[in-house]
Amino acid sequence: MANQAYTILVIPDKTSQVRRVVIPTWAIRTATVAAGFAVVLCGILFLDYWFILSQLDENKQLKLENRRMKQQVQIFKNKITSVEGTMERLKSFATRLKVITNIDERGSLLQSLNQKLPDASQNIGIASQNGKANSSTDSISQGNPTNASTKMDAPGFDFSILDKSVSLDPEEAVLRKDSAEVDRKFSDLNVEALYVEQMLQELYELLSDQKAFLAALPTRKPATGFPTSGFGVRRSPFGGRVKMHEGLDIANYPGTPIRATADGQVVYSEIKSGYGQTVIIDHGYGLETLYAHNRKVLVKKGQRVNRGETIALLGNSGLSTGPHLHYEVRVNGIPVDPITYLLEN
Repeated sequence: MANQAYTILVIPDKTSQVRRVVIPTWAIRTATVAAGFAVVLCGILFLDYWFILSQLDENKQLKLENRRMKQQVQIFKNKITSVEGTMERLKSFATRLKVITNIDERGSLLQSLNQKLPDASQNIGIASQNGKANSSTDSISQGNPTNASTKMDAPGFDFSILDKSVSLDPEEAVLRKDSAEVDRKFSDLNVEALYVEQMLQELYELLSDQKAFLAALPTRKPATGFPTSGFGVRRSPFGGRVKMHEGLDIANYPGTPIRATADGQVVYSEIKSGYGQTVIIDHGYGLETLYAHNRKVLVKKGQRVNRGETIALLGNSGLSTGPHLHYEVRVNGIPVDPITYLLEN
């Protein structure tokens, strides 16, 4: 078996000499194995070459995408800088308003917001599970002007491309660093926006209440004319007894318009014993005003009236010595001097 061989005879056409080539069996087997190994190696090299070509094309696309994203990141950084400046102005403005309106400073507000807020990706939508950027906030409003609101949009590109299993070149490393910086700044802006929202909400509620309170103060003169009797003890024109006069008397011609001195709701609009045709307005906050001795009443019970609105005409009804308006201001049912509220001469 070891001496087996294959013999190849070469017979030329024009000569009688025959050439004989003897090839051992082991040589043929070795050549066959070598040929098979060469074929497999060539296949592996071809596949590896094809894979490298595909990787080069993908890396080229990634580099183009990275350059585009780098430009977008720079744009977002510039926008964030502008928004940060606006937020600083808003915070300064809100702080001044808090000083003006005398609101207590909430020193622990920012800390409590940080404790309640989840991570940045849940708040501004960056690096979410699907790799897509979304927007997040709420609100500032819940039905109020500050709701009001205010929402911030996260960058509109996909950072998940940075997580592909390819080596990071310097350009990609810079992009990763810039994207993390954008993420952090958006998260900080989100916290600051909620902080400013809370401050503005407090200011709005206080100012709304103060506006309603100021509208309820009876600061307007109820009618033109001449004051004939003020608030205090006097001798009654009926019987001459000394008694308390609980209002302000203003004399003028019959039919002179009588106007509401503040916003409120009419709670009485009819004849009252001793007062004649009478209107009583409830302004809230325990404040009421009374308008008596009218010739004619122009409003009905339950009607809302505004400061300066005509509610009656001056007259001489009830116990009266002449045409005039008897005007009272009551705080929690107790008459007080109306002059202390009037802003007009």
